[in-house]
Amino acid sequence: MDPIRIIRCFPRARHLAIYMICLLIALNSSTRLFAQISPPGLSDTRVSSWMAVGLDQSLDKDQSWQSFSYIGYGFMSNPAGVYNLFEKPSMMIVNQEIKRKLTDHFSATGALSYRWQYRYQDAKPFHKADPSSKKEFRIYGKLSYNWKTDKIKWNIDFRPEYRKFFLPSFDGETPRNALRARFKLKSTIPLANNNCHFLILSAESLFQNEKVLPLGQDKGDWTGFFYDDSRFCLYYRYAPAGWPVYGEIGYMNNLAGKSPTISMHHIGLDIVFKDLF
Repeated sequence: MDPIRIIRCFPRARHLAIYMICLLIALNSSTRLFAQISPPGLSDTRVSSWMAVGLDQSLDKDQSWQSFSYIGYGFMSNPAGVYNLFEKPSMMIVNQEIKRKLTDHFSATGALSYRWQYRYQDAKPFHKADPSSKKEFRIYGKLSYNWKTDKIKWNIDFRPEYRKFFLPSFDGETPRNALRARFKLKSTIPLANNNCHFLILSAESLFQNEKVLPLGQDKGDWTGFFYDDSRFCLYYRYAPAGWPVYGEIGYMNNLAGKSPTISMHHIGLDIVFKDLF
């Protein structure tokens, strides 16, 4: 039987095939990366796995303009039960950033993001919801400041975002809009003198302001900014000298909400190709 037909007949196999293709690309490529792709936050899981492949491309000779693109796909467990990294598909993301270096320490970024997230019921056995997915379009900017102390590189980001959510048909449910502000501190620590091995630590806090539009109405009220969640990452980076690629593998702990606080665990693997064109 045609294997393509088999994959088309089994949605779960199709999702697994997409994930494995990305994984094989990463494991069979030697790696030098210039951007990190952290796992997306999820509010209805215990653990999740995340894989992304990206391209970091300089747009001019002095590298003051850069384009960064990536596609990512993930799986997650149910919010209760066993800790299964591949229980069910969670999200697919296509992201595009344009970065402008302003000075030796400052840079500014503008970006567009498209996200397809799978929806599941809140109660056991957590079957697919109806509809089974939702779309998100995101526009964001980022102002970054970086500096160096001894051998450690530091980076502070301020990232404002506008988010709009839809069901697959773009109708049939109350649409939701959100403004979000993200503050992130990251340090990159070399583990050897050959600049091939690095430890990356980061901490990020997110604050959100939402507006829900009741069906049939074009006006709604904003909630005002409130604390949303925090994310703490520990990553290992391998960047062999002379290669236009590098890769990272790591862990993110996502603490969502305040009363109660939900703790979610994410395992991420990413690879980014540098200046292929």
